[in-house]
Amino acid sequence: MSYKQIGTALALAIVSSSATADPAGKIGSVDPAAFATNPLSLSDKLVAQPVLVPSSTPADYANILQGDVGPPVSLTAQLALPEMVAAPYAAIIIVPGSGGVGPHHIVQMKMLLENGFAVLVIDPFTARGISETISDQGRLPFSASAYDVLAATKFLRTRNDIDPKRIGVLGSSRGGTGALMAAAKPISNAVLGEGAGIASVVAGYPWCGAQFKSGALADESQLLILQGDRDNWVSVQQCQAAAQAARLTGSNVAIHLFHKAYHAFDREDVSPREIEAYTALSFPIIYLDDDGTFINWRTDKPDPTIKGDFYSKYLVEGGFAQKGVTIGSTGDQAKEYRKEALDFFMATLGSPPPNESQ
Repeated sequence: MSYKQIGTALALAIVSSSATADPAGKIGSVDPAAFATNPLSLSDKLVAQPVLVPSSTPADYANILQGDVGPPVSLTAQLALPEMVAAPYAAIIIVPGSGGVGPHHIVQMKMLLENGFAVLVIDPFTARGISETISDQGRLPFSASAYDVLAATKFLRTRNDIDPKRIGVLGSSRGGTGALMAAAKPISNAVLGEGAGIASVVAGYPWCGAQFKSGALADESQLLILQGDRDNWVSVQQCQAAAQAARLTGSNVAIHLFHKAYHAFDREDVSPREIEAYTALSFPIIYLDDDGTFINWRTDKPDPTIKGDFYSKYLVEGGFAQKGVTIGSTGDQAKEYRKEALDFFMATLGSPPPNESQ
């Protein structure tokens, strides 16, 4: 495996694979062309409409903090508005993982919509000419995934029918990482402004291998991490460390572990199976200061001479990468995942008021 195959330093937890047995197709996905252009029927009465969400592709977190967000891109997405409540609506952004939009995201969308939330599902890949990142996480920087969450938040806040203070995010895997980092105080303040953070964030089985050393979330943000205790693609311990660091700053954070759950345990359509993706569970956490400068592990101080390729090379030379991870759900794990996410959004965003015209 070459350094180039590994990708950027901030994709180290699920690094590049030159041969993945099934990156997306057989696992089950939503047709990206239809998702981009056709209304999405969720029930006899509930229909989502295709929209475009302006975003950008920043090369790294430091670039975001410096105002260099990279080339613009218009993400394809689907937006659905509830019928049983009155505007302005509380809204949830659903952010998929490395396999792109799947059937489970549509199930989650329908559940949230039926409970009175507007829902925006974004496709982070198609507009960028990418089909998936399972086989190579270096195809898209993780900083771009975080920026997509912030861009979707800004998009919803331009709409008169959305309550700008009651926006939440439900991200899974890579999308969960994006949600976590979008809620981090340095990134949130830089893009959304102080006092304008995302109100409620649910991060499902995220990669927590890159963290701001300061640990704090935006003052307005509340975070719930949902993780499987058998996850062998991302490190549960790294996410526990991130949650504890945030708690120590006074941030409102909880992490719930699901017994005997693997990665992607919110997918009822996928029984547990192994795929040939790479992981690096024992690789040390990469820390950044609030300017996005890497922290030197040897000195524990910000070191502007350290660039992303240092960690990529160290990962390879140190033999940290291993092939083979398990994904999928058993029993009621997916239903429990959805219920915990819904309960959290109801508690943090408030029960939507009834629509008196109905």
